[in-house]
Amino acid sequence: MELYQIKTFAVVAEEGNMTRAAKRLHASQSTISLHIKSLEEEFDVRLFLRTPKGMQPTSEGEALLEKAREVIDAVDRLKAHAQSLRGEVTGVVRVGLQTSPVYLRTPQLIKCIKENFPGLSVHFVQIPTWTIRSDIAGRRLDGGYFYSNCPPEEVDGILLENTILNVVGPASWQDKMENASWEDLAELPWIWTPDECSFHIKLEEAFSSRGLKATKAMIADSEDTHNALVRAENGLTAMRNDEASEGVKNGSFYVWPGGHVEVGLYFGFHKKRKADPTVIALLDCIGKVWKKE
Repeated sequence: MELYQIKTFAVVAEEGNMTRAAKRLHASQSTISLHIKSLEEEFDVRLFLRTPKGMQPTSEGEALLEKAREVIDAVDRLKAHAQSLRGEVTGVVRVGLQTSPVYLRTPQLIKCIKENFPGLSVHFVQIPTWTIRSDIAGRRLDGGYFYSNCPPEEVDGILLENTILNVVGPASWQDKMENASWEDLAELPWIWTPDECSFHIKLEEAFSSRGLKATKAMIADSEDTHNALVRAENGLTAMRNDEASEGVKNGSFYVWPGGHVEVGLYFGFHKKRKADPTVIALLDCIGKVWKKE
């Protein structure tokens, strides 16, 4: 067997789909199929079942998958050790961004990396916050930013700040919102977020703890969409303090003065990659940019 076949096996299991696995591995589906077939013939076991929902590992496949991941982790540790012996950090790190690059201080991060680790380059990937942790766990990302209501379990995470979320509505709704209670806000139309979103969880807590249920007029999973919908007077939403303040300055938004909620902003990385020089370098610059000890 070859290492690339073992990696293919792990990626197909993580993706559950041949097309996505091929895209992730930059290979054709026929090549991916050949890798899996070769392993099945060598092991003399069936690794996957093809189902309407995709590639499902068999019980034998599940048992071997754990061992395959151990092999991949061991190889990663070997590569990391070899890199540390050379005394340099090189390569590409993939970092997930779930919100504004400016808010996440990515220009400062790039500057820090260029100054301290010139052999390291960064590939930023803009994806929803609720997929970043799974992508880190699945090694599709080397690290990433995400909102969370508690420290993450499946990956290691550094708390960067507690982000303030304001209740924001169109500027023309000031009369409705100025002296509004939570009860009054619940009656107004809301632009809600998907169930997986930490904003969703915090808002649900804010209303349910008061025995209230918000009026959810629509659901949108993009901050830009929420911003545009509020400007178009479609409803209220929860918005980061910096975005809300900018909207107030240009006359688009009104911020409810009755309170706010908070959610943690984290930077996460794979638990088994703490000793990886590229991850260490990335975390060093994240710490400097966010002034973390």
